[in-house]
Amino acid sequence: MRIAVASSDGIVINTHFGRANTFYIYESLGGVIRFMEKRFGKPFCHIGEHEEEDLLNAVDLLQDCAKVYVLQIGQGAEEALLARGIQPVIGRGIILEVLEDCEKVKKEVRKE
Repeated sequence: MRIAVASSDGIVINTHFGRANTFYIYESLGGVIRFMEKRFGKPFCHIGEHEEEDLLNAVDLLQDCAKVYVLQIGQGAEEALLARGIQPVIGRGIILEVLEDCEKVKKEVRKE
């Protein structure tokens, strides 16, 4: 499963989806999380105003991802992601710790 993370530095989840220009892409497979690549997009949220075409381009940029971790996200962007089968997750913290915690929870649920 591919996971996108909106981050300004590649270390922490610290960016609103609509203001993100960089997404860090990870792959989670068999409990192993591996960094794959950085993808660059154009922010589409400008002081409450949204550029629809840029929103759709941001969603398209992540089309092969199952989830995207963000600091915040607006309702329209959330709906656009969900319509494409991408689950937005609001999170905060160090990227690898958050992703590893998410994977740990999945493993514990499978054991029960």
